[in-house]
Amino acid sequence: MANTIQLKRRVSGLAGAPAALKSGELAHNEVDDTLYVGKGDDGGGNATAIAPLAGAGAFLGLTGTQSVAGKKTFVTAPAAGQDASAGSDLVRKSQIDTLLGAKANTGHGHAIADVTGLQGALDGKATSSHGHGAAEITDSTLAGRAILTAADATAQRTALGLGTAALASSAAFAPATHGHAVSEVTGLQSALDAKAPAASPALSGVPTAPTAAGGTNTTQIATTAFVQAEISSFGAGDMVRSTYDTDNDGKVDAAEVADAVAWAGITGKPTSFTPATHGHPISQVTGLQGALDAKAALASPALSGTPTAPTAVSGTSTTQIATTAFVSAAIGALIDTAPGALDTLNELAAALGDDPDFATTVTTALAGKLAASANLSDLGNITTARGNLGLGSLALQEAGAVAITGGSISGVALDGGTF
Repeated sequence: MANTIQLKRRVSGLAGAPAALKSGELAHNEVDDTLYVGKGDDGGGNATAIAPLAGAGAFLGLTGTQSVAGKKTFVTAPAAGQDASAGSDLVRKSQIDTLLGAKANTGHGHAIADVTGLQGALDGKATSSHGHGAAEITDSTLAGRAILTAADATAQRTALGLGTAALASSAAFAPATHGHAVSEVTGLQSALDAKAPAASPALSGVPTAPTAAGGTNTTQIATTAFVQAEISSFGAGDMVRSTYDTDNDGKVDAAEVADAVAWAGITGKPTSFTPATHGHPISQVTGLQGALDAKAALASPALSGTPTAPTAVSGTSTTQIATTAFVSAAIGALIDTAPGALDTLNELAAALGDDPDFATTVTTALAGKLAASANLSDLGNITTARGNLGLGSLALQEAGAVAITGGSISGVALDGGTF
């Protein structure tokens, strides 16, 4: 068997060079797979410096994973064989070009078709200038009325004692062509802000309104109570029911005839009207109620589908909505990149042998062990211990005065030891 010479070595523990070497002495660290050599001589045979000689820890390998410390300068830009994926990877120019190619410029516009639902929402809105035809007026009070002729209108004015000045005022009419700002649509702004208004007037069925004070003569809506009060204020006068309301239906016969006059048959009417301040309930704006119903309320919204929200900064502890990304990050920070076998409390408990008094158990077990600081001086029987270790008389000799007798020696391994 050939003789073997072994270098000083480290098989586990820390990477890096040994703390000290003899001049010219070699040492191999298996942790970082690097060979070190002692350089220089302090006059006592000890190296004055330790340099990496070879191995993965001192030189870059063509394959495998290595960590390169210190700032490195490349004369030519390095090339990568794949796109970056990890947070610490270098990014290739082609990857950046691809990512930037899918991004919009800082200044850009969008066509209506690019905004989801915008065209449909616009299609359901009235134009800023619009009018209402007779067919769009659904007030039940117009049902069953006959059309007045121009002659009937004159007779009606005469019967009511109205002069020609009554034809001159047009302030009570809404404009045929007009526009509306958001503030002019009753309840629209608050409905948009909070989804639904506190009060939603529905002008179908029997619409109601505040009753104006007696004698009011403005564009304010007149309720049936206001009309009845105004009629009662005329007193009996000379209008006898049997004479002026022959069909006993509660309406002057001449007024019924006036109701039948067609708009085209009225003479002296103005060609345009001064706009009157008025509002519209939500039900009169086409598609508005449906658009509001599709919105979420500001208070306790019931969301569906897959709602999203901005992810809060790590460590946030407020009433801000927590996204799944925030929860995952919080759990990741809690386990702090623990290995898969030790990232739950159950796994940690199993690793401790499910022993709730693990610290006491370990302390008790250590109490029966030899103290490292005693350097085996606390052995009960040193001679027996040497025999158990298989050490002969050679082990009792001084390192600088070992005497080997008995002829030739073969198969000897010269071991540099560990560091």
